[in-house]
Amino acid sequence: MFNPLAPPSEVSTRSLLLRQALAAAFKARRQNLPAAPASLPVLLNSCHSGALGLLENPGCRDALGEIRARLFHAPGREAEAQAWWHESVATAVFASRVAQLQQASVGAAFLGGLLHRSGEALALKMLARVELDYRMKLDTPARRGWCTTHNQELTERLVRTWNLTPEIGSCVLGWMRFGEFAEISRESAAVYFGRLFAIELLQPQFCAPGALDHAAADLGLGADLVAQVRNEDARALLKALD
Repeated sequence: MFNPLAPPSEVSTRSLLLRQALAAAFKARRQNLPAAPASLPVLLNSCHSGALGLLENPGCRDALGEIRARLFHAPGREAEAQAWWHESVATAVFASRVAQLQQASVGAAFLGGLLHRSGEALALKMLARVELDYRMKLDTPARRGWCTTHNQELTERLVRTWNLTPEIGSCVLGWMRFGEFAEISRESAAVYFGRLFAIELLQPQFCAPGALDHAAADLGLGADLVAQVRNEDARALLKALD
C-alpha cells in the first residue's frame, strides 16, 4: 500500500513538484524582468574614471547598488549571488581598463562586464524564490544546470528590457564567443579578458600560471599593459560596495 509518509516517496514527490514549480516560475517571471535603474546613465558617464573615480561619485554607488538589488539579490542563495556580483564588478573594472588601452568604448565594456552574468543571476533569483517556497534546494550540479540552461534567454530579454544599445548588448551577449569567430567587437574582447583578470584576482586557484599573460599577448597587450590592468584597484570598489 502507498504510504505518503515514507521518506523516499516524499522526497521524490517534492522534488518533482519543485521542478514543476521552477518551470512555471520561469515561464511567468521571464516576462516580468526588473526595469533598468534610472541612474544607469550616471554610471556610464563616470566609468571612465576607474574604480577610485566610481567610489567618489555618490550617483555611481547608487547605480551599482540598484543593479545589485535587481539582479544579484537571491535570498537563500546569498553566497552564489555575492560571488557572481563580485566577479561582475571586478570584470567591469578590468574590462573598462582593457577597452581604454585598446581604444574601444569604455562605457560599453564596463556595463558589458557588469552584466556579463546577468542571465545566470536572474535564473538564480527565480530558483531561490521557488526553493524558499518549497523548503528544498537543488544540489550544486542541478543548480548550475538550471542557471546555464536559462542564461541565454534571460540575458537577451534583459538587453531588450533595459533597452541597451547594440554596442553594449553585443558585449553582454558576445563575450563568451571570443576566439570562436574572426570578427568580434573590441568591447566584447575587453569583457572576455576583463573576466580573466577578475578570476585571477578572486579565484587564483583556477588560473594556470602565465595563461592570462599569454592570452593577453594574443590580444596585443604586452607585459607593461597587462601590469597596468592588474593595477586597477577592483578590491577597493568591492569592499566599498559590500
